[in-house]
Amino acid sequence: MKQLPGQPGEDACQPADRPAGPRATVHRVTAEVLESERLPGEHHRLLLRAPRIAEDASPGQFIHVWCHPPEEIDRPPTSAILRRPLSISRLRPPDGVEVLLRVRGVGGRILAGTPRGAQLDILGPMGRGFRMPPSMRTALVVAGGIGIAPVPFLVQRLAAALIETVVLVGAARDDSLPYHVERTGHQHATLPGLAALGAEVTFVSEQVDAILVSELLERRLPDFDAASTEIMAIGPRAMVKRIAAVAGGRLPVQVSLEERMACGLGACRSCVVPVTPHSNRPIGPGTAGFSLPEGLPPGPNRPTCPAGPTLDSSTPLGPEALAKGTRLFAPSYHTVCHDGPVFYSSEIDWEHLDP
Repeated sequence: MKQLPGQPGEDACQPADRPAGPRATVHRVTAEVLESERLPGEHHRLLLRAPRIAEDASPGQFIHVWCHPPEEIDRPPTSAILRRPLSISRLRPPDGVEVLLRVRGVGGRILAGTPRGAQLDILGPMGRGFRMPPSMRTALVVAGGIGIAPVPFLVQRLAAALIETVVLVGAARDDSLPYHVERTGHQHATLPGLAALGAEVTFVSEQVDAILVSELLERRLPDFDAASTEIMAIGPRAMVKRIAAVAGGRLPVQVSLEERMACGLGACRSCVVPVTPHSNRPIGPGTAGFSLPEGLPPGPNRPTCPAGPTLDSSTPLGPEALAKGTRLFAPSYHTVCHDGPVFYSSEIDWEHLDP
């Protein structure tokens, strides 16, 4: 078992009322496959024995899985050479970590074909998960498509914290989910498997109900107290963007962003998303960032925080500034794998986010 160094410390610019989500030490482990099961909707479930990851994981975090046998990691094949990020779906005591994946692509097919008793090389838990601020009394969880994968773990933790949980789930068809759909009369459907974890669950499909989950959310918003409710949205980018717009500033919205990624540690910066100025976070030397000498007054579009000044990419950076040892900042982008995947919607620059 190998352990990787922990991630950098908390962001000094993070708003006090929006604490950063949990981020644990990343472990590299060889995990035994305890269960491997094909599910409806082209999904597959894997249960892995990974005690260190199970001990440290929080809802919204993920694991990074090498698709091939661990002994091949030093002589990788010509296909599926990158690890696959998989959201932690739930924890199974005493040391099980369960993940759901959609069986698509070479990597997905390889993982779905992994038999019980085999071993996988995995990294985790990775990224920042969902926040559960003390003021939150009700959680409104909205999920679409494969975004349902981390919902069971999230519901379990919310229920354990005695937070009332309402889950709205949407999909194209009833049979596109890895859960049994139960319909009674003219009411919207529910998912008994999720409801059993301690949540009120409503499911809608475009095929049967002719409604999007974002539209269902819009109808339900007046039912919730703005002072004690937060939205937690998980799913395709278009869906979470619409939910952020629907909330209209009435309720805080946490969004879990999906993005293709390579290293999973924030080093390669292949999974960056544009952020608003107040989301700037200090980063280390040698990475893509900019700095100004301390004491320089802020100009237009140069927000500051206690950690030091921030500037945009048009500001020249000379050797004098570098010689002063000023902090480096990334004023425009965060990585989904390291800074996310969960963000508050107010952190994201939706206008410049790729569709």
